[in-house]
Amino acid sequence: MARIWSTICVLVLGLALASTALAQAALDRDTISRWIDAARDLHAWAETQEEDYQDEDLLDSDGLPSFGDIERVYSDMYSRDGDIRSMIRQRGFRSAEEWGNISARITMGMVSLEMGDVQPEMDAEMARAMREMENNPNVPPQMREMMQQQMQQAMGGVQRMTEGVREDDLPALREMRGELREIIEIGDQ
Repeated sequence: MARIWSTICVLVLGLALASTALAQAALDRDTISRWIDAARDLHAWAETQEEDYQDEDLLDSDGLPSFGDIERVYSDMYSRDGDIRSMIRQRGFRSAEEWGNISARITMGMVSLEMGDVQPEMDAEMARAMREMENNPNVPPQMREMMQQQMQQAMGGVQRMTEGVREDDLPALREMRGELREIIEIGDQ
């Protein structure tokens, strides 16, 4: 009996470790393609619904979503409606946690890629604005300090948005960026 019990414990531990390893694996083309297909299914389904599935509480106090916010929204989406859950499960996502995590990794990974494209331009523009402000004798010191704080807060908000983005997810996201841009709207594109 003890032998059977220890075998069962080893199997359970092995399954737990395997599922953790799978959850930690880098995103690949197959996972991203299944996510894109599920997102397209959800968009088509949402167009037939009278209820609006927008999440007003998505933004943090700075007006920017965090990785955790995105993960929560997608997990809640999976959990709140049987039709939604069924469509997502048909694409191979088996739980709210898996759907939320993969969705947040894809969404925030895309935000990171898009921000990376414009970051040098944004940094240069901020540096230029700071130089102009510092060289302008008409700007009082209090105003200068306030503007510096606002710029730092803005940059901190952008940085918080991309916390949780995994570097090993970015190659597959970069490769499928065109398809993902059709689904995920980021900025003015």
